[in-house]
Amino acid sequence: MSDVIYSASGAPHGFRLSNYIYDLHGTPVGRVFAEKAYRFDGSYVGALVNSMLVDKPLVSSRSIPAVTPPPPVPPLSAESRRPIGQNHSDCFDRLLAPAESEYS
Repeated sequence: MSDVIYSASGAPHGFRLSNYIYDLHGTPVGRVFAEKAYRFDGSYVGALVNSMLVDKPLVSSRSIPAVTPPPPVPPLSAESRRPIGQNHSDCFDRLLAPAESEYS
């Protein structure tokens, strides 16, 4: 069973299946460790809170070891939900952006 990951406005962004995060098309975009989201290169992206990926301050943002992405899975059809008041910025798009290097 997968868990849908929503934006603050309630639109579905992707889903979590086991320890991995996928976009709605089933493409793997990241992974989860200790309720924190990471790119496959191990760089920290944000925290999973209330089925949303948010930029939560005061959370350890250390990198973890890189892993190979899992294979794609079937797409997920998800409906929107009502918005949830959240004080933190949505950061799902950071999973889709190129990783930052120390020179960027």
